[in-house]
Amino acid sequence: MTEDLLKTLKDLHLTMHSMARQLNDDEYRIQYHQDLSPLGWHVGHCVFIESYWLRDVILGDDSITSDLDWLYIPENILKPKRGPALPYIDEHLNWCNKLANENSYIFEQAPNELIEHPLNKHNYILKFIIQHHSQHIETMAMVLAQRQLQLKPTLTINQPITHNNDISYDFQYYKGGSFTIGNLVTPEAFDNELPPQEIELDDFFLANSPVNNQDWLTFIGDDGYQNKKWWDKDGWQWCCENKVTQPETWLRDQRGNFYEISTTGAKELKSENILSGINYYEANAFINWLQENFSQYSRARLPHEYEWEVADKSGELKKAGEAWEWCENSFHPYPGFAAFPYDNYSKPWFDNNHYSLKGGSPHTQASIRRSSFRNFYNPDKRHIFAGLRLAMPTN
Repeated sequence: MTEDLLKTLKDLHLTMHSMARQLNDDEYRIQYHQDLSPLGWHVGHCVFIESYWLRDVILGDDSITSDLDWLYIPENILKPKRGPALPYIDEHLNWCNKLANENSYIFEQAPNELIEHPLNKHNYILKFIIQHHSQHIETMAMVLAQRQLQLKPTLTINQPITHNNDISYDFQYYKGGSFTIGNLVTPEAFDNELPPQEIELDDFFLANSPVNNQDWLTFIGDDGYQNKKWWDKDGWQWCCENKVTQPETWLRDQRGNFYEISTTGAKELKSENILSGINYYEANAFINWLQENFSQYSRARLPHEYEWEVADKSGELKKAGEAWEWCENSFHPYPGFAAFPYDNYSKPWFDNNHYSLKGGSPHTQASIRRSSFRNFYNPDKRHIFAGLRLAMPTN
């Protein structure tokens, strides 16, 4: 088991370095989005964090971390200052690689202090580090996407996608009842998935597919971003202040046709592909528009994260993982929540202004693709590879 985990950790290091090598030294340290650190900082932060938990906390050796906590502990340095503080890219990546190899060797040798430490029970600390790195790899993909948006690569579209004036969704019925929410496998769980709780749900429907690009284009074509009636107060203010007219990753060619930006450049927008690049405000505006224009969806809404989790655990939920899916509820602690292994992973975000997302995106690593995993963001964030799926009551 430990060998498999160590291989996963090494593969994650290779992935991070491969992503970093797409950039030159200047790009390595550029902050491409106000919410995202420079890509190079993420690489250093990850190897610092594994060194902190393994060497400092477990083995009592802070010789590496004590001189670098000013740079790699997020609370100690503002994002705009992180990039300029990094060493040259080759020097930095060589240091990261050397330290990662040393850490892997320590895990392999398993000194007594590691074997006997409570954080090592059931390989908890190794699983925690793997999941930490996995989340940062997805954030690094966000950085690469934002870089492409600033580069604005062009593409001429000869066969643009068209509006869909006959929007239709197939729904799966889920019977209500008592269910267990959360993660029963404690060594793999983050604190916000614990403790598992028993909840009651009414019968509900979930769409078999998240909203696709063609349906979103229909919303745009019907002045979805220009009509105040579809938006709540905060959403409309956000839309107007930011002059938003389309998903974040959509651009127009010289003829006005949409194409899409990925982490690697421009690509054609496919009608059937799952929509990505919207925030919570946009998701709700689309639903309000859908309710009024398509009577069969007059009671459509976003799912509660409990509904989503129950559906996914049933094995019936289709097309999960193609985009993070906004849920209607705010991110909250389960009864009996206890912060672990440190206070700031979940606790600061229980502020009623972060909303839960479920599922994953094409950039989400396997270690955090589970039904109970809870993502969370402010309602205005749209750089996070997110879309939406419809829910409906049964009566």
